[in-house]
Amino acid sequence: MNNIYLESGYLDIAAILHFNKPFTFIVGGRGIGKTYGALKYIVDNKIPFMLMRRTQTQTDMINKPEFSPFKSVADDLDRDIAVSSNSKYSSIVYLDDEPLGYTCALSTISNMRGFDASNVKLLVYDEFIPERHERPIKGEGAAFLNAYETINRNRELPPKNQPPLQALMLANSFNIGNDIFMEMGLVNVAAKMQRDGQEIYINNQTGVCLIMPNNSRISEAKAGTALYNATHDGTFSKMALGNEFAYDPDDNVGTRPLKEYKPMVTVGGITIYKHKSDRGYYITEQDNGSKVKYNTDPVDLKRFLKKYGIPLYNAYMADRITFQNMLTKSLFEMYII
Repeated sequence: MNNIYLESGYLDIAAILHFNKPFTFIVGGRGIGKTYGALKYIVDNKIPFMLMRRTQTQTDMINKPEFSPFKSVADDLDRDIAVSSNSKYSSIVYLDDEPLGYTCALSTISNMRGFDASNVKLLVYDEFIPERHERPIKGEGAAFLNAYETINRNRELPPKNQPPLQALMLANSFNIGNDIFMEMGLVNVAAKMQRDGQEIYINNQTGVCLIMPNNSRISEAKAGTALYNATHDGTFSKMALGNEFAYDPDDNVGTRPLKEYKPMVTVGGITIYKHKSDRGYYITEQDNGSKVKYNTDPVDLKRFLKKYGIPLYNAYMADRITFQNMLTKSLFEMYII
């Protein structure tokens, strides 16, 4: 069994990156060393890097000395780490007066035309899952893939023949149906890992590694602190300590016999079935002959919502819908809610 923890109980980022996958996700466990460990690994090994946040506002904030995530690393290692703006959308991070990396925002990286990131070896995307109150970025999953392509920039092709850019994705377990999980096919994977108590998932074919820490001694210790005593067994504690996607309950997820239902409509990757004898619905990835189909372009989605939106929303709020899996639930909520 691979050990992903240091003796201290914090995450061992070096060991996790040693799995050597192009896309490594670490999701869950607040305060167990995700960001600190990643930045310390960068400084210890002088890894040329890009640190990305979702929005320009967030990036501008971490560029300020008083809010810099590098501050504790610099203090602990007695190193000088400073950030200096080099454009409207990016800044350079200096280690002991030598440039080592950059900061940028997902929401504005498309404006960085002609940016040469060929020296960047590690992309750290911190807090890639937004909290529920944060404004979503349109097409966030596709935006991330475009950002990766911008930084990676054909380095794997001749004549360079270099290893791919390594992306380290860090987040708390706010929303299992986040855009990047859906784009990378990880919604059902994460749901199964959570259900089975699995910490490590590696897909050698796709080059994806997903870490969901649930055995951290740090989380165990934090359970006795004031905040978590006050929120005992609440959704916040389950998310922060138990590494549960506590805001995405799966009590309405499960398989149903299709013979009891008739296909009503297909939209995107889901088909909505109506029960033959009651008011229930079943939503699945399996299309068993629906005659009405909509795609996910904005106009077609508006047509779908105009005809089916209100009754399906009411059925959802009345708990009369069963979903095949968390992916179908996430897609339905993205289209309807």
